[in-house]
Amino acid sequence: MRKNIKKFAGIVLCIGMFTGCAQTPDSSLVKPKGSKVVDAYTEADDVSGSKGEASESKNDDGSESKTTIRNLIDAPQNYKSHVEDDSAKLVVNTDASVEIPEVEKISAISVTAAEVTQELLDRITNAFFSEAKLYTLDSYYVKTKDEIKKTLDELKEDVANGNLDPYNYGTDDDGNYVYDIYEDIETWEQEYETAPEKKTLTEAKPVAGNYFSCIAQMPDDSQYYYMISSDGSDTLSVKIKKAANKGGEKIPEDAMWCDYGYSEEEEKPTEESIGLSLDEAKKLVKEKVEKMGITDLQFSNWNYAMCKSFEGDNSSGDFGNGYRIDYARTINGVPVTQTIADGGALEDMDSTMETWSYESLCFYVDKDGIESMTYSNPYTIGNIKTENLNLLSFSEIMKIYEKMMVVTNADNMQYENSRVYNIDRIVLGYARIYEPSTDAHTGILIPVWDFFGSMTSESEYNGETESNTSKDPNESFLTINAVDGSIINRNLGY
Repeated sequence: MRKNIKKFAGIVLCIGMFTGCAQTPDSSLVKPKGSKVVDAYTEADDVSGSKGEASESKNDDGSESKTTIRNLIDAPQNYKSHVEDDSAKLVVNTDASVEIPEVEKISAISVTAAEVTQELLDRITNAFFSEAKLYTLDSYYVKTKDEIKKTLDELKEDVANGNLDPYNYGTDDDGNYVYDIYEDIETWEQEYETAPEKKTLTEAKPVAGNYFSCIAQMPDDSQYYYMISSDGSDTLSVKIKKAANKGGEKIPEDAMWCDYGYSEEEEKPTEESIGLSLDEAKKLVKEKVEKMGITDLQFSNWNYAMCKSFEGDNSSGDFGNGYRIDYARTINGVPVTQTIADGGALEDMDSTMETWSYESLCFYVDKDGIESMTYSNPYTIGNIKTENLNLLSFSEIMKIYEKMMVVTNADNMQYENSRVYNIDRIVLGYARIYEPSTDAHTGILIPVWDFFGSMTSESEYNGETESNTSKDPNESFLTINAVDGSIINRNLGY
């Protein structure tokens, strides 16, 4: 049972995110973190002392040579270090490539939530479902009297045969069945009274400003869930997920795609096991993005992926391998760094604050094509607030990183025997921060440092040692503001 619970926890991470502290627990690093922080940012000086201009020098052939950000902050191509806490239970090993955009300056840029227009929704609908029939979920999934009678007959036969747990849900701590077959029979009998003799399908179309959900019926009898909403932290959330394969073969409702790397027990997918090359998958996605008319996002990264479903006995079933392919913005040569964090979390469960999640465009692709797509919170890029930001040196950032990896993990070490980080990528890129208490849909793109790799921890549970490994390539274990060195909570977005 514990193994099944561990598997479940790993899969839940496929659609979840890690949590962290709301602010840096070190007074010297607590600085403004919302959109007002840009007021304190200053233009960088070049070597000649003039602000806002990149310094120039001459190459051996007499041509002009520009000083890049890497030169200005004195950053190496690779960085190594080893840090432990006082107990030596926490270890941070760093042997990382240092990824920095080949640019001469980085700006702070205002950003707002883009307007959700009917034109945008129509483009998305036509890109995926130009040949499909869209039916409301209520009309598509309504049970007819014949369908309900078939279910009732099967359940009553189970009772007659003494099979009171036909779905293998098991028993609770008191030995009672989790699934109450008698209650289920009573519910279906009530449903039967008002059920229609036959289905009457109602066609649907997304309308800007309205919640929308439907089943898209394709000519080859494959089916897709198609949902559009603007709720909670999402100014726009578009979700498309295959519900049935070609020919109408149903996919379990709880089947979901997740990135490879959440469990060390999983076998790594390959192009051979997927049946589709990465280049072919990227081409499929590129064509779909172009049809959607989303021209301001570009391919950013990818990972192997797996489709999982849970069965009645809490075990997981495999439904194929594929690729996760992400798109993101690059502005003036500086990409927005993607992580697994959503960016619109609340500081506590009782908060009524309006929040705003990050822009995201993600696809899962296998040999049959695009299996799933999510598109969320498109941005409108505004004015440049500071043209040429004055960044902290690389050595200053590393001092903060090595100190704060220990500080931010202090609480974890009260419950764990050990925790080992192996950081293999250090990335400088844009992140959107904002101040939800002031303006939930206006923010600033600022440069940040993110630290990627893997983490393995061990703890005791009922006298047994439990091991947990996290190695998602998009999980940032620490995010540091490249301008002032403050720690940014990726979940909160500030």
